[in-house]
Amino acid sequence: MMYLVLTAMLALNVSKDILKALTKLDNSLADTIETVNNKNNASYSALAAAAAADPAKAQAWKDKGDQVKQVSAEMFNYIAALKDSLVSVSGGWEDEELKEVPKALDAKSKPLNYLVTEQGPQKATELREKIESYRSRMIAIAKDDPAIVANIEAVFNTDKVTEGDKEVTWEMSTFGEYPLGAMLTFLTDYQARVRNSESEVLSYLLTGIGKNDLKFSDVAPMVIAPTSYVTEGDEYTAQVFLAAYDASSEPQILLQDGNGNDIPVEIENGMGYIKIPASGVGERTWGGKIVIKQTSGDKTYDLDPQKYTVAPQSVVISPSKMNVLYRGVDNPLEIGVPGVEPSKVRVTGPGVRQIRPGEYSADVTNLKGTKEVTISVSVVETDDEGNESTRPAGTKKFRIKGLPPAVGNVYGKSENIILSKNAVANATVNCRFEDFVFDLDLEVTSFELAIPGSPPERVRGNKVPSSAKAKILKLKPGQTVTFRNIKAKAAGNPRVKVERVASISVDVN
Repeated sequence: MMYLVLTAMLALNVSKDILKALTKLDNSLADTIETVNNKNNASYSALAAAAAADPAKAQAWKDKGDQVKQVSAEMFNYIAALKDSLVSVSGGWEDEELKEVPKALDAKSKPLNYLVTEQGPQKATELREKIESYRSRMIAIAKDDPAIVANIEAVFNTDKVTEGDKEVTWEMSTFGEYPLGAMLTFLTDYQARVRNSESEVLSYLLTGIGKNDLKFSDVAPMVIAPTSYVTEGDEYTAQVFLAAYDASSEPQILLQDGNGNDIPVEIENGMGYIKIPASGVGERTWGGKIVIKQTSGDKTYDLDPQKYTVAPQSVVISPSKMNVLYRGVDNPLEIGVPGVEPSKVRVTGPGVRQIRPGEYSADVTNLKGTKEVTISVSVVETDDEGNESTRPAGTKKFRIKGLPPAVGNVYGKSENIILSKNAVANATVNCRFEDFVFDLDLEVTSFELAIPGSPPERVRGNKVPSSAKAKILKLKPGQTVTFRNIKAKAAGNPRVKVERVASISVDVN
């Protein structure tokens, strides 16, 4: 695996780039663990469903599954707690709430002392003993499958290792001479091994329920609702559950609508998909049966009658770009009432103006201290005598937010910037709103330039002044130039207030 190559490099010369790569690898392993864990939860659901349907055949397998869940959770959580302890003794997290990146990824002595060399119970030895216990308990559950047993023995091998002409303990071969970043990745890898072994054993338990029982290859969330259309004041009800299916076996699905007409069914991965044209307004029904081939004969499952409602399109009031309104910009809105021509629609709300029928904009810049606004829609109606009146068609609340902080940049980069002295001396300071739904061109009007060995200098415009270039060219590699207190404005839009621009730090090489 890639991290083995990285850790071999770490043993010789640890760089921050490599440690960051290990952190990314650790996060990637965590994502993989989550994926496998979701699959395992589906397997536990399948075991529980099988035991509920036929306790005589499946309860014993479900009980073994409960044992797998318990011992795997204990092992996984112990490793997680150990990782937290290692970070704590090494200096803690950069952000104690997020707990994503440790402060001291390159720490060696403190985590090693905690694991191996401290007086009293050695945590690495305790970990090894728990791994050996977990290995034994999992093998006992899957003892009748030699392939699974062999794999568990291999991935949880804690034997001593020969390095050169001497024998090294599992503890030292696993954690000795490595920094905290590598140790955390090793432990995350063991958590992944726990989840993968848990998955293997669960698959073995599912296949053991019985040859004539339904086999599951996957599980999907399903929703069954008596109707998908409700009116205000009524209740929407539905059944939500996990459905197991066999992607390798195509069932026979026979469906008809309420008039006795056959409904075409497309089968993919063991599941049927239907498309019924929505013609005519009102309630519709359909039903049928599913036939599955089994070694003991075909099994037929009747479907309860299903209902759905065909209705005209509902009233729509929505921002065309987002579900909030921003100060300092014109927020475009599309507002319409089905069945009513746009000229008969009336829209009211703070800062709302009509651009053309059906299209509006909202300017909430001057709404100070207000966190939300309500936009109301009404329809003009004319009676037989030509008299006009209005009726309410609906309202909707929108949240008000200020513009996000802008991000400063030089040469298009905002962070981890390393440039030559000449490049820094000729830099142009820019800024922009990143990942923002509106395209706003920002112009830097001034900034403060901090050069090591010199007092900060206030600069007008967006370029490094001639007075500072000579100072920059004298800097030594590794020194940092900072562009801070950046002021900016939106080109051609004085309403846009750029409240804050993140500083830029550039390391000179």
